Amino acid sequence: MVPVASSMLVLASGAAILPHPSKAATGGEDAYFIACDGWFGVADGVGQWSFEGINAGLYARELMDGCKKFIMENQGAADLKPEQVLSKAADEAHSPGSSTVLVAHFDGQFLNASNIGDSGFLVIRNGEVYQKSKPMVYGFNFPLQIEKGDNPLKLVQNYTIELEDGDVIVTASDGLFDNVYEQEVATMVSKSLQADLKPTEIAEHLAAKAQEVGRSAAGSTPFSDAALAVGYLGFSGGKLDDIAVVVSIVRKSEI
Repeated sequence: MVPVASSMLVLASGAAILPHPSKAATGGEDAYFIACDGWFGVADGVGQWSFEGINAGLYARELMDGCKKFIMENQGAADLKPEQVLSKAADEAHSPGSSTVLVAHFDGQFLNASNIGDSGFLVIRNGEVYQKSKPMVYGFNFPLQIEKGDNPLKLVQNYTIELEDGDVIVTASDGLFDNVYEQEVATMVSKSLQADLKPTEIAEHLAAKAQEVGRSAAGSTPFSDAALAVGYLGFSGGKLDDIAVVVSIVRKSEI
């Protein structure tokens, strides 16, 4: 008998990070990780810590490094959940600070994501936004965040989304979503796929676009729309910020 080839869905992921120009020397305050078997995440350190002389990016990087370390130590643990990974990383982070954070895993069928704050994800299917996370905020420009010592299980919002071959997940800090409209992200991804760009190249394009808009003091952006909605009349343009983007493409892997 000739064996019948079966296929499973896997992720091809790549990332880009662009610090705020004034924070480039310290590496910025955003961080990300990509690990084996469909794991990834982003974190956005809260800049107010810098007023106390603390590098606000250290805590975010420790969260991401801790997630990757725990995943690598538990390869083959099929029942590992993103919230467990985040909880372990939070337990072991030792720098003072706070951060928004998103940890996600694609198990071959479902995207499982755990989110705190206004980092987030879009699932893009056929050039349109198919699913997305909902920002967790106390108010305008004031997201929920995890601080050293907090229990993330008390804060986290969990998502489970079934994915298909060809879906693209764009996961990013608010540096992307404050400056580039969701449908514009979807259109850029669609055109990038047509040009056969790799995930890292797509992430670099999205980050560069967000930084370009962030430098602008004119025009409408998601951030200016939100500012106007809460009464900041006359506000226009983008919000220059750190930007972390992870792009993950769902594709078939023959086995």
